[in-house]
Amino acid sequence: EGQPEARRQAVNWARFVLLFHATAIGVFIGIGEPILAVLVSGHGFIGNWLKYFVGLPMHCGLRDNVPDFRLCSRTIILNPVVRFLYWHMNFHIEHHMYAAVPCYRLGRLHKAIRHDLPPTSVGLIATWREIFAIVERQETEPDYQYLPELPKSISVA
Repeated sequence: EGQPEARRQAVNWARFVLLFHATAIGVFIGIGEPILAVLVSGHGFIGNWLKYFVGLPMHCGLRDNVPDFRLCSRTIILNPVVRFLYWHMNFHIEHHMYAAVPCYRLGRLHKAIRHDLPPTSVGLIATWREIFAIVERQETEPDYQYLPELPKSISVA
C-alpha cells in the first residue's frame, strides 16, 4: 500500500499477461489447434510437479558454500522417461563439475567419473527418504548438513 507506483505497475503487468493468454487461447481455438493453448498457457501447471519432485532434491540438505560440487549437489539415477523430461539434469554433480557438457552426454560423463563420486541414489523414493531423514535430524540440530561419503582416494577440505 505504501508504494502506489509499484502497485500500479504490477496490476498493469498482470492485466497484460491475462490479455495475452486470453488472446492466445482464443486464436489457438479459432485456428483449430487447442493443444497450442495448453502448451503456451498451461505448461506451468502441467510440468511444475516434475520440477519440484526431481529438482528440489538436487541440493536439498547438502552442504552450503563449499567449492566441491560433490558435497553440495547430488546425482540421482532415474528411469529413462523422467530423465528425458528433466533434460538429464538428474546427473547434477556432473552438470556442476562440467557445465559445458551437453545434457544428453551427462550419462556418459557419469560413467566415466563415477569412481570419484559419492554413492548415487537410485530413484526418487530413495532420494526423498534420504532428504526426510536429513530434515528430521535438522529439526534437532539446526546447523546439520549432510556430508556424503566420498571415495577414500580423495581428501575433503
